[in-house]
Amino acid sequence: MAEMKHAKKEEDIVKPVKRRTSAGARILGVLGYLLMLAVVVSCLCLVVPSIAGYDEYVVVSGSMEPNIPVRSIVLAKEVDPAQLQNGDVIVFIDPNIGTTPITHRVVSNDPASGTIITKGDANPVEDPDPAIYSNVKGKVYAHIPYIGLVAATLTSAIGKAVAALFMFEAWLLIEISRRMKKRNIKK
Repeated sequence: MAEMKHAKKEEDIVKPVKRRTSAGARILGVLGYLLMLAVVVSCLCLVVPSIAGYDEYVVVSGSMEPNIPVRSIVLAKEVDPAQLQNGDVIVFIDPNIGTTPITHRVVSNDPASGTIITKGDANPVEDPDPAIYSNVKGKVYAHIPYIGLVAATLTSAIGKAVAALFMFEAWLLIEISRRMKKRNIKK
């Protein structure tokens, strides 16, 4: 008799019907998380090198192609210019041209005069003016191809506003997805 009571009670238990989450809710959630991840990774590309002591510069001309393409970010660290070797890639300012940093390769280094002869890899001749030690910003240790446009955009005021807008949109997509899933469970 006890067994029958126990069996009857199990039959009386109503189990909630688990509804499938709609494909739309899943897609919105995935898109939201991917958008958020893209913004976070883009920002980390700018922050992590700085924390590690590197300065970032965007390559704006093709003088170092194909080794360093236009719109790449170069990561440079301050060094003693007298220690630079032939073949090292450096970032420097040429006051005769302006204030835009130039990324070129060292052809020769003259510590006695405090100057470095440089040349862009794609240029047929050496730069007309030597780089003065005091204008050398650093030695390039790495570059990230084609991310310079994103970096330049994200560091501007408009770029920061766009990044914040994308983060809001990502949150919104995730929240809509969550509410859609919640609504499906309640039905």
